[in-house]
Amino acid sequence: MEAKENIKAIYPITIDDLQNDAIKRIGRRLNDDELHTAKKCVEWGLSSIIDITLKSAIEEAVDKNRQTIFKRFNKK
Repeated sequence: MEAKENIKAIYPITIDDLQNDAIKRIGRRLNDDELHTAKKCVEWGLSSIIDITLKSAIEEAVDKNRQTIFKRFNKK
């Protein structure tokens, strides 16, 4: 894998994403104080589930690849 590929974000969440969701949920953009609090909550929420998410993603990728290799092997 190339070095450029290694630094790409997988799932970025922007301030615009947060503000657009606020508009959908409460009908307005967040003010600066609310935005600061919301950013901290998003950071905390993501950091608390990142280990589980990454573990599940890696296991799924390995299992799916293993199944593909097994199917190819049995066709020969």
